Amino acid sequence: MTQDCRFCIPERTYAVRFALAYLYALRPGDPAPYIEFWRAMAGENKLFRFQFTNRTLDTIYRLHGIVREDPIARDFFEAAQARDERRREGA
Repeated sequence: MTQDCRFCIPERTYAVRFALAYLYALRPGDPAPYIEFWRAMAGENKLFRFQFTNRTLDTIYRLHGIVREDPIARDFFEAAQARDERRREGA
């Protein structure tokens, strides 16, 4: 999802909202990172949108004790880049 933020404003779906709520329920505490992620997804400036979603996602990963792996992030980036290229070709 954060990689999509590089190229467009992603749709803030019920599935994303549910996933954020579920993750928060697993580790209750400060809801700010989850709320910030949700809000950052709708940012108008694509550079800030990506940076804010990426930063808050890192925080969510840390809260759950998960290490964010570079190869996984690269795979998501490549998939998002391919979607953007297809979107441009269709426009």
